[in-house]
Amino acid sequence: MKNFSRKKILITGGASGIGKLMATTLAKRGAEVIIADIQLEEAKRVVAEIKESGGKAHAIFVDLAQIDSIKKLKTQVESLNLEIDILINNAGVVFGGEFEHLTLEKHLLTYKINVDALVATTHLFFNDLKRSPDANIVNIASASGFVGLPFGVTYASSKWAIVGFSESLRVELLERKIPNIHVTTVCPGYISTGMFSGVKAPLILPWLKPETIVHKIILGIETNSPFVKEPFMVKTIDLLKGILPLFLSTYLLKILGVSSSMTNWKGRKGSHNG
Repeated sequence: MKNFSRKKILITGGASGIGKLMATTLAKRGAEVIIADIQLEEAKRVVAEIKESGGKAHAIFVDLAQIDSIKKLKTQVESLNLEIDILINNAGVVFGGEFEHLTLEKHLLTYKINVDALVATTHLFFNDLKRSPDANIVNIASASGFVGLPFGVTYASSKWAIVGFSESLRVELLERKIPNIHVTTVCPGYISTGMFSGVKAPLILPWLKPETIVHKIILGIETNSPFVKEPFMVKTIDLLKGILPLFLSTYLLKILGVSSSMTNWKGRKGSHNG
């Protein structure tokens, strides 16, 4: 099991939702946490909470839609004389609705934050991780990274991209014999953080409590697991898609409510995903 004591952990989108819960939990386990978020005042409040409990934490502003802002984040972390051991790419956005009725700007922003920023942050901090004796890259994807999600087309496809990026990087690290960096892809169903307000969770994917998925993510980091898939049915998606004809798997998703789950999405302004 991994010891988090004195580990330097960078969490994007750590000012709210499961990012905040991961930050406070890992700080209690002895980690020094860097919260990078566009909501700087909220991030500062989380840092104050951690420090009041005797932990170590820092808040840094970052606009993940801007590459220059991500580069500045790297510079600011360096100015703290810190090299990270664990990168948790947690921040993300979701917009629901009929494809052509969503603005093009929202579609492209989804990719900028969910994909481009994740790749950029991983790239900029990669050498830190190479120098760490025991490093982790944790990418928050989604169960929708395995199936089509009507009314959440760019959100789901951005999560497909994260799954592909994470798996490709994980295997590349094995090929290059870089055993100290471990990649974990987190694929949860809907999480009850408010980001998916209005969603009707499918029969096979009940709402996840933030505390439950955070516990599973931290366990995944501890054990260097390639995937964290929750709830249980997410673990079976690959098998079902492999054995069922396309028309049948599509029909199954429809009758189980997956295809209509985002129909009445309201969501909230903010970061993170599920």
